[in-house]
Amino acid sequence: MTAQQILLIEDEHALGTALSFLVRRIGHLPTLVASGAAGLAALADGDFGAVVLDIGLPDMSGLRVLETLRQHGTSVPVLVITAHATLDHAIHAQKSGATAYLTKPLDLRQFEQTLGAMLTRALPLEEPAVNAPETRAATLIGAAPCLRETFIGIARACAGDVPALITGPSGSGKTLTAAVIHAHGPRASQTLEFLACSRMDNAAEFEDCRGGTIVLEEVTDLASALQTRLAAWLSSARDGHPRLLATSAHDPRQAVADGRLREDLYYALTTLTIPLPPLHERSGDIPALSGFFLGVRGSGPAPQLTAPVLAALQAYVWPGNVRELRHVLDYAATLSGGGPVFLSHLPAHIATAAGPATGPAAPGELEAALGRWLDAQLALPDDERPGYEAMLERVEAVMLRNLLEKHDHKPTHMAAALGMHRATLRQKLRRAGLAE
Repeated sequence: MTAQQILLIEDEHALGTALSFLVRRIGHLPTLVASGAAGLAALADGDFGAVVLDIGLPDMSGLRVLETLRQHGTSVPVLVITAHATLDHAIHAQKSGATAYLTKPLDLRQFEQTLGAMLTRALPLEEPAVNAPETRAATLIGAAPCLRETFIGIARACAGDVPALITGPSGSGKTLTAAVIHAHGPRASQTLEFLACSRMDNAAEFEDCRGGTIVLEEVTDLASALQTRLAAWLSSARDGHPRLLATSAHDPRQAVADGRLREDLYYALTTLTIPLPPLHERSGDIPALSGFFLGVRGSGPAPQLTAPVLAALQAYVWPGNVRELRHVLDYAATLSGGGPVFLSHLPAHIATAAGPATGPAAPGELEAALGRWLDAQLALPDDERPGYEAMLERVEAVMLRNLLEKHDHKPTHMAAALGMHRATLRQKLRRAGLAE
């Protein structure tokens, strides 16, 4: 295979160097630039076989770079990478003409395979939607790592018109995911209809539909004879057919083995499968989900969750997933009368989920709180934004203050309990303004 020039637009020097090494290892020639403007200039002057584009660039969004080069008619394959995998990013990249989309931290083997496929097989570009209506009415809240595969699957579904199967436990957001796909897909201006398979007794309910999108809820509940008709209807693929999305709380392969899903229908639906994780696997998203649900309850200020309540919500296992969380928040907000939500406002089995205050932190609680604080610091103007060491000192000061309180403000006892030399602790306390 002839060596090709690969443009790497990545401002993180260490990662850019590593990607350059990988590009050379698979037999190609890297060109590394650190800004969107430099990337566009390089593309105007050079002939590249592919572009690796980071979204978080210092001068402009990588998505803006992608839009600009597509508007100029450049058809070079583009691999988009991002450290912040969100649904909006994934959909925007797909609509703007990204060839592939990966999230950080990068799986370097997957990077090599994806780039190699782009170069050797000339993967077709997805055409960006023209004048596609944008909506914020339907969206998924969260940024947990386990949602990355979900976001990529949704973006692919939005870019095309093929059937898709959305899987996940009850209450995890399958119906909402279908609404998101319709709202951002090529049929957004047409109708969206939901059909409950457990109550369906006539194939005419989907065979007679024209245009728009049909969502078959819990497709494994569809009678066997209707599954046969549905598989035949999908294989006919005539003009005027609606787009079909299906949901299932069951693993589709296991459903085939159990006789709940016909094999021919399985193959018709699972070309594109979008998995939704249970809520307990993304407890770090609970603060954002709670803020959203409380914020849409009414026109007044949203009730605030106290720290013990948030800890309990993140410790609970949520067998009913996001749907259960929303009902619990409605209940708690009603009891609180619009004021702060305390543990006494939660159902008893959830209020006790975090256990005693001396127990382990709820999964994701520290990451969620620290992430919100860091977002606020990074949003400050350049002349007010603290450096890394200053931010670290602030975090340590909070930790030291809390530890002092838990040890009755006795530094000697605190040092012994933590296995820290007393002189070291005294120095840290002085630096944090806690020496007294």
